[in-house]
Amino acid sequence: MSELKEFSFLPTKEFVKVLGRTYMLDDCRVLSLSASGVEFFYKGTELKVTFYGDSTTGGCEGGPEPWKDQARVAVIVDGIMHLDTVIKKPVESFVVCGDDPKDVSGEHTVRIIKLSEPRMSTVGLGKIEVMAEEAPKPTAYSDKYIEFIGDSITCGYGIDAPNEWYLFSTTTENVSKAFSYKTANKLGADYSLVSYSGHGLISGYTDDPEKPKLDELIQPYYGIFAYSYNTFRGERLEKRKWDFDGERKPDTIVINLGTNDESYIQDNEDKKAAFLEDYVDFLSQVHEVNPGVRIIVAFGLMGDALFEIEEEAVREFKELCGFEEVYAIRLTPQNFEKNGYGACWHPSEASHEQASEELTKFIRSLGGKYAL
Repeated sequence: MSELKEFSFLPTKEFVKVLGRTYMLDDCRVLSLSASGVEFFYKGTELKVTFYGDSTTGGCEGGPEPWKDQARVAVIVDGIMHLDTVIKKPVESFVVCGDDPKDVSGEHTVRIIKLSEPRMSTVGLGKIEVMAEEAPKPTAYSDKYIEFIGDSITCGYGIDAPNEWYLFSTTTENVSKAFSYKTANKLGADYSLVSYSGHGLISGYTDDPEKPKLDELIQPYYGIFAYSYNTFRGERLEKRKWDFDGERKPDTIVINLGTNDESYIQDNEDKKAAFLEDYVDFLSQVHEVNPGVRIIVAFGLMGDALFEIEEEAVREFKELCGFEEVYAIRLTPQNFEKNGYGACWHPSEASHEQASEELTKFIRSLGGKYAL
């Protein structure tokens, strides 16, 4: 091995590949959405990473808000998760790999991602330090790029909880075990996730089908960077619009919505008609800013009662706009007897794995660059 030098760098595009919707803010890259992060390559040994907390950790933004869940992050080196932690302080640095050449010397691919969703908390990825032969480089961008739009299922809600009786916590939310992240990895695709637990198209999750949850609709959040209960360095993330024209466009978009709407719709025919109308409208909203991009409606993992309506939405949308590359796939509902549950009756990793296999097979069947 050549002589190692110390390299200290910020996660700019000069050194890292960007994963999902992120942006640089002063000395850090802001990560809010699930699985957003960076990836890079280096030849060397030591690896140290610094993170900045949002208003849930206090810092210069006032006292901490412990009733709001803090951001869970991971550092994955050569496919192995070396760091999995929740950011509890305004600034935290971690030695991910030490200086023992027997353990970590050589060529390494490092992926740093946020495991939890945006609503609860945001994190800043700051300075990265390595001992290396030369400056780290971004890993190559894939020619495949999938965007996932969804709710708690897409986020990986509760996957790390041992059973269904656990309540929500970012400590058990792990997008790296979700069908979305797994599908992208199986297909060798770069990805972006726009997903919020509890959200729907005509209602978020509600305990009372007479009262729709109108403050948890996905439509207002698709066109912005992210939405969070908290601030990062005094900034409200929802004020930052997403630049669809300037940023990289996906070649495939997967939408997994309807589970929360079902809590409101039940068997009401008028509500079903409203859901159909709003689904067609949302397909139009997504298509308008992503013209020519293939769209896949995938539904059923936590119950498939609305799947026929979503199929009809696909048909109506295709007739309305004349764009043919819109598809629907029914995902097999989770099987508790076989796979168990995560928190609050959400899918376990085994159920997510099955869904990712089904979706991967379906996408490959459409041909093109994804075909085997």
